[in-house]
Amino acid sequence: MIVNRGEAATSAKLSAEAQANPLVAAVISAAEACAQPFEIESTSGGLEMLARTPLPGGLPNRARMKIFSPRPGHLLVFFYKRGLVPYSRDRYSYGGIDLRPPSAEPQEVTSWLAFLTSGFHPDQRPERLRRAFPYEIPE
Repeated sequence: MIVNRGEAATSAKLSAEAQANPLVAAVISAAEACAQPFEIESTSGGLEMLARTPLPGGLPNRARMKIFSPRPGHLLVFFYKRGLVPYSRDRYSYGGIDLRPPSAEPQEVTSWLAFLTSGFHPDQRPERLRRAFPYEIPE
């Protein structure tokens, strides 16, 4: 479920991103159908999704996934966490997926959400995830 779906900025962001790319629309649908809570960051470029399920030890989940299209026919999926220092722009990458053409099977999208919900547990790594990812996470 997307917990902030009812907010006007989030709803507009989801609509725009879904119209721009069918794979993003599939990710949004999978997140809405999932029992785990997700939050959408409406102020960033691309689709940025945060996991809101607490980790097993009770710590808050800081895992984020960002789907960004640098140009038509090319989609990048980033998995990362932001630094804990206030006002810091640090981001810690856990890898990414380079999709050319931008397509993925439904079970692959589900594995992305499971990896995000797990707080990037190594046992939940998506199949095509590359740790050495030569792209910078966009703002």
